[in-house]
Amino acid sequence: MKNNYLMTTLTVLGLFCANLLFAQSTISGTVTDAETNEPIPGVNIVIQGTSEGINSDFDGNFSLSTDRAVPFTINVSSVGFGSQSVEVTSSDQVLNIALEAGENLDEIIVSASRRPQKIQEAPASVSVVSAKDIENSAVAVDPARHLVNVPGVQIQQQSVNSINIEMRAGSGVFGTSTLPMLDYRFLSQPAAGNFFTHQAGLSNIDIAKIEVVRGAAGALYGPGVTSGVVHFISKNPIDYPGTTVELIGGEMNTMGTAVRHAYAADNGKFGYKINVKWAKGNDFELDAEEDAANIAAMATDIYQPYVANDMVDPTRRGRRLLSMDQLDDNGDGNPLATTYENFAMNAHLEFRPTDKTNAFLSGGYANGGALMFNSQGYGYRDGEDYWAQARIQSGGLFAQVFYAFNNGGDDENPTFLYNSGFRQVAETRALEGQIQYNFDLPDFFNSNFTIGADYRDTASNSDHTLFGRNEDIDDYTITGAYVQGTSQLTDKLDLTYAARYDTFNFIGESAFSPRVALVYKADDKNTFRASYNVANSPPTALTTYIDFPVSVIIPGGYDVWLAGENTAQNFDANAPIELPAFGGATIPQGSTSVPNAYLYQALITNPAVTGGLSQAYNNLPDFAGLRQL
Repeated sequence: MKNNYLMTTLTVLGLFCANLLFAQSTISGTVTDAETNEPIPGVNIVIQGTSEGINSDFDGNFSLSTDRAVPFTINVSSVGFGSQSVEVTSSDQVLNIALEAGENLDEIIVSASRRPQKIQEAPASVSVVSAKDIENSAVAVDPARHLVNVPGVQIQQQSVNSINIEMRAGSGVFGTSTLPMLDYRFLSQPAAGNFFTHQAGLSNIDIAKIEVVRGAAGALYGPGVTSGVVHFISKNPIDYPGTTVELIGGEMNTMGTAVRHAYAADNGKFGYKINVKWAKGNDFELDAEEDAANIAAMATDIYQPYVANDMVDPTRRGRRLLSMDQLDDNGDGNPLATTYENFAMNAHLEFRPTDKTNAFLSGGYANGGALMFNSQGYGYRDGEDYWAQARIQSGGLFAQVFYAFNNGGDDENPTFLYNSGFRQVAETRALEGQIQYNFDLPDFFNSNFTIGADYRDTASNSDHTLFGRNEDIDDYTITGAYVQGTSQLTDKLDLTYAARYDTFNFIGESAFSPRVALVYKADDKNTFRASYNVANSPPTALTTYIDFPVSVIIPGGYDVWLAGENTAQNFDANAPIELPAFGGATIPQGSTSVPNAYLYQALITNPAVTGGLSQAYNNLPDFAGLRQL
């Protein structure tokens, strides 16, 4: 009896192991260009109906192991080529696939749902700028200019070497409602929500593609992403080894060079790359006659602000940092910068121990300055930017952490405003951590789910020149968690649903961001989408904590001050204010308990209040005829 039990157990185990053995399939092959017969690197090979797949290497070769039993179908796609669907009929099949050049509607993207999916199935409108598009483009000076013809994208040329990106309803000049990323790392400055391309370290010869996702994306990416996502994805070293040199020259005395060197081990498990870029040229310049008034209003010397009682004293100056001789590039009496020079470099290590696991360790440095134009007038942004990033993808798991530091300039190369002549110390640090898991539930409407969480911590140091009295209470952290699911209601209709919840340390509120989208795939070339998205936009660290004077009109008498949202702003009455619209009520002299918002609301809803405010205004001293301005 015991022997029978033993034989039965061994037989069951043997059958189970044999089943596993026979279910294991390895598909290998090569992908080439049908026209040139050249191998195509970075091709997406994905098992149809799943997120399981791999990319071809530099020689177009691939090898994909799966526990799915044959037969099944794989989708083969690459940027700039038409896709193919290939049926796999044996467990060790070798495939030779030739792709035709043309539009690829089955291209795999990662930015719309923070996971790989076909562009036709994305719950948002997406455009892709391919490496071929970049290579054939003449706008080589700034990679951000490759977006100039992308529908919905607004390119804001702030200076020759600095561009801001906006989309759709966004209209920011100094900041942006669009999230720019490079290899999953945020490029926008977290303290102010702004984006400076001259310190982003972008290089034309290292970009594999640019994914542009239009519309609110707060359900996955968090607060402030109200207009869309622009994701620059670089060439990884294992699939794109070799050395490339780019030389740049053009108008505005522009010149520059970029070098990319990448190495891949023969076994395809290790690689590294190094990018270096340098550029210089002339910037936009004011006309000495037509812009004489603007030039005359600019400071001819830049000073370190004098700080007293934890705030800038606009009537006093610290040491002088830059003189007119240093500001005036060409000796025409114009202090506005007319030249620029920038430098950037980065290095990446890639580990690929298995077909399903990829890990990167990266770091970079950039320096340089650029003009900026905002509500405070002309300014100059300078500084050195350092960053480090580690990320890993293994099956459905994605995790990353990155750290960025920008010194905001130093004594010799400061950040400052031309109107006030004061330097702003704009040092920022940002730490971001994210973990995410993606999995399939085929028994539930053939669904795919993504769950994740992230943590953002931004710290700023302005030596009281920018945050003033808020310098020691300027912590800025956001913690969020999100979930998204996509279910196949029919063969042609998908439902995507997502939600994100964020908490903030700087305001006593939380934020909920939902997303619902229906995607109807009419045929292979046409898709219709109907979506509902909510994105929350809390104040940035800059607008929350800013506390400094931007312009001194009359020294010791009248200056314009920026005060953040962290402190309530009240009207201090220096004379009684009569309010005839409210039964003759009077705000007594010296009152300090009237929020500015109340007075503003009273003005716009009842003009009769204006009489009382005008009376108080007329009792103030006339600073050298200021009231007549």
